[in-house]
Amino acid sequence: MSQPSPYTPGEIAHEVPGRADHLDRVADLLAAMSARQRLAGRVHVFVGPRGVGKTSLLREAQRQAEAAGHETVFVTAGHGDLVTTLVEAIGLGPLRWQPQSVGARLRELGISVGVPGARVEATFGGGDDPTVVRRLEDLLRTTAREVAEQDASGTVLFVDELQSADRDGLRALAYVWQHLQADPDGVPLALVCAGLGHTEDVVTDAASFAERFAYRQVGSLEEAATREALSAPATALGVTWETAALTEVVRRTQGYPYFVQVHGDGVWRAADRPDPGSTLTRAHVEAAREGVAEDLEALYRSRWAKASPSEQRFLAAMSASAD
Repeated sequence: MSQPSPYTPGEIAHEVPGRADHLDRVADLLAAMSARQRLAGRVHVFVGPRGVGKTSLLREAQRQAEAAGHETVFVTAGHGDLVTTLVEAIGLGPLRWQPQSVGARLRELGISVGVPGARVEATFGGGDDPTVVRRLEDLLRTTAREVAEQDASGTVLFVDELQSADRDGLRALAYVWQHLQADPDGVPLALVCAGLGHTEDVVTDAASFAERFAYRQVGSLEEAATREALSAPATALGVTWETAALTEVVRRTQGYPYFVQVHGDGVWRAADRPDPGSTLTRAHVEAAREGVAEDLEALYRSRWAKASPSEQRFLAAMSASAD
């Protein structure tokens, strides 16, 4: 029978080869937080261009955190103000157990605890508003402590697309974290984020002391990881790659994760969704060329349209270079 493609261009990947070092950093951070039952004082932020798998990395870190006994809250910045988004997610997230003082704090903020689709009715001020900072700090502190009382290892906040957060929300969250650092004991809480390459500029513009966050670059995969990203999903379905075919796709993708997924998916389709025992060959790679080109043209067209006039001039100058 034909097997659906195991490659996931444009989707969140369930395997993140080549990212063990990043995941180990998060695991070490959370292990220390759990063992000491105190705040993980340094915020970790994974940064890099689109298509390198930052969201997949963040989701894998979330899965591993939950497997280690942590409660997690995951939000994507840019859909409303950051403080409201976090408060809503906390109200509908780790409160699967009995809401006690956390519930009281949420009601103060206009949240109906446990009601799907609940919205924050309170109007938050700017990031300098001491009331907003104090109330968010109180909510996070109370949430972390109540989670710990429920025998969880700790609470982890994950924020994706951090560069899209509103300036006031970033400033408020940064101030809250600075305040929590002054009294970290009994607050087993961690913050792990991801964003585009200019995220550090955006965050430090909102709060200069946020330059002390741990910004970690996420880039293209090494050759071995690229080969694994291509071969492992196929092997799991009983399909192998011809060495020449695998080498050619590795050369074409240059370790860029999105390209790896596009090429893998294209080759799989060119092989007519192969059955177990089949082999992906160089002929399949060539047969996939047209379909892959269409996918990449759509990507380039979209990115060109989003580029500013000066960025377009820069790109045009790059394309004119023979090097």
